[in-house]
Amino acid sequence: MKVTLEKKEKNQVYLEVEVDNGRVKKALEQAFRSVSQQVNIPGFRKGKAPRQLVERAVGPDYIKNEALNKLVPEALEQAVQEQSLEMIDRPDVEVISFEDGQSLVFKASVPVRPEVEFNGDYKDNAAQAPKTEIDPAAIDAKIEEMRQQRATQEVVERAIEQGDFATLDFSGKLKGEEAPFEGGTAEDFKAEIAPGRFIDGFMENLIGMKTGEEKDFDITFPEQYHAPALAGQPATFHVHVKEVRAKALPAIDDHFAAAVGDYITVADLTKKIEADLLEEAEDSRELLLRQQILDQVLEKADVEIPESMIQREIQFLMNQYAQMMQAQGMDVSKMFDQNRINDWANSLRDEATKRIKTSLTLGTVAKANGIIITNEEVDEEIVQYAAMYKVDPAAVRNQLIQSGGWTTLADEVLSNKILDWLREQAKVTEGPIPEKYAPKPEGDDAEGTTEEAKEDAKPKKAASKKKAAEDAPAEEGATEEAKADAKPKKAANKKKATEDVPAEEGAEA
Repeated sequence: MKVTLEKKEKNQVYLEVEVDNGRVKKALEQAFRSVSQQVNIPGFRKGKAPRQLVERAVGPDYIKNEALNKLVPEALEQAVQEQSLEMIDRPDVEVISFEDGQSLVFKASVPVRPEVEFNGDYKDNAAQAPKTEIDPAAIDAKIEEMRQQRATQEVVERAIEQGDFATLDFSGKLKGEEAPFEGGTAEDFKAEIAPGRFIDGFMENLIGMKTGEEKDFDITFPEQYHAPALAGQPATFHVHVKEVRAKALPAIDDHFAAAVGDYITVADLTKKIEADLLEEAEDSRELLLRQQILDQVLEKADVEIPESMIQREIQFLMNQYAQMMQAQGMDVSKMFDQNRINDWANSLRDEATKRIKTSLTLGTVAKANGIIITNEEVDEEIVQYAAMYKVDPAAVRNQLIQSGGWTTLADEVLSNKILDWLREQAKVTEGPIPEKYAPKPEGDDAEGTTEEAKEDAKPKKAASKKKAAEDAPAEEGATEEAKADAKPKKAANKKKATEDVPAEEGAEA
């Protein structure tokens, strides 16, 4: 087979392929035998009729087209492999000549993986973050959270205070109405006395009341109340307090430490909390550094992304988010008409483009520096997740292979390994968080949110490892070996920096 390659555009390669006459003759003979088994020729059993009669029955070009439909894809695949091309979409094929007794000649316009060019040294990056320190107040807050989780309730003979729990009977009437509105009455209603637990102002009116007391008070429903008939309407409530309970918090002592875990003393518990907080802080710091490095590498990368890749990634994201919505009980088919689907697709374009650029860029870095992964590295990741969910690693591995999640996991491991390498090349210093990555103060609206915060707010890739772990039985036998060309994610502290990598177009080495 003769292959001529011409490259006129960055992401398009033109091939002219000539398949020798011997291979053409063999393909035509195979096509004839296949067709003859399907055609009824009077006087002959299927597969036994002469070729001339079969061709007369199906038409002169039918057998040629059957042979062509098999020969062209096979020859094209061989040509693409011989030329080491990474085809990303269906090629356009034009047959130049195809006759019995002659060679087959066809041309193919092949869309290939875009090439990334760097406008600077992608290894020369700088990142900074503050030194990891744990504020003692954070330890106290964690212990207080544990106390709140283990709080009990005790009946008290005093007036209701903020944070108490009360059992009530109540009825509510709209202004000018004699009967309670629908849903406006309750008996033995359990209420936590805290702002926002019911209609604004309701809980506040209970403060100061005692067991056995009754009270009337006026409240206006919010304008955006979920029941349209009540929205913005003034109402009068009658309340009877039947019981008041106060929250009782456990003392912070060695008994408390033993109750929350395998600790002997409060000092042991405090030490463990500090270690956990330190690990979380170090993970967050490392994540911040890697995000800075990745962003700098992407800024230096120039690549023309074909529209077909962008559209495919948009479709992938839409399917992924739709699955998440369905998992939350939403009926996606009722939420979106065609116009909303189009608007949604357009809104995902920037995210899809960034994911593809990240994938292509990391893949280019990997190839240039010989960064590869082994099946053992994938297995290490699987073992970690299996231990987390207390299931058999072999069962998780098998589930990943069956569901197609193995390749996604391989891409994650590879992407993190590339980021490991870039992290080693970068200059990292201690210092304040760059303004672009600084956490946004609570209460600010989302319009000024940094790019990083926006990414955190979006749904992420399906957790293939988690799903596999959940589906895996607690005890399972060993499974088949993974495919040799399968590729693998590293520790969770590096995940965010690789969440831009598309599942279909994951970085390769």
